[in-house]
Amino acid sequence: MFVKVVAPLLAVFLAVASADLVGAPVDADINSPEVQDALRFAVAQYNAESDCIYTSQVVKVIKTQVQVVSGLKYIFTVEMAKTSCKKAEPENTCAINSDPAIAQPHECKLAVWSQPWLHSMMLIENTC
Repeated sequence: MFVKVVAPLLAVFLAVASADLVGAPVDADINSPEVQDALRFAVAQYNAESDCIYTSQVVKVIKTQVQVVSGLKYIFTVEMAKTSCKKAEPENTCAINSDPAIAQPHECKLAVWSQPWLHSMMLIENTC
């Protein structure tokens, strides 16, 4: 009797535990145009909200995920560093600052909520 009850319950538990959760974040392709747009937006918002006089840029993408919510939530784990360009200067391609004391590479988690049908993007998480 015990085996007839416990074995099926154990099988169901293992099947559910090994399946992906619906709505959970999944790995995303960093080369996807939508993912690239979200990352550019996240970095631009990060720079706009930062108190630093230098702009920062992504040195390395560590992890990229997407989650279906009421739209799409892009979750980036990246290494950021300060560039040699100051915020007040016109936007152009900037190299990472050669002075390590200024560059200060650090890991950040940035999350962007996108609702493309509303042409809306928001930076909803910034743990830099």
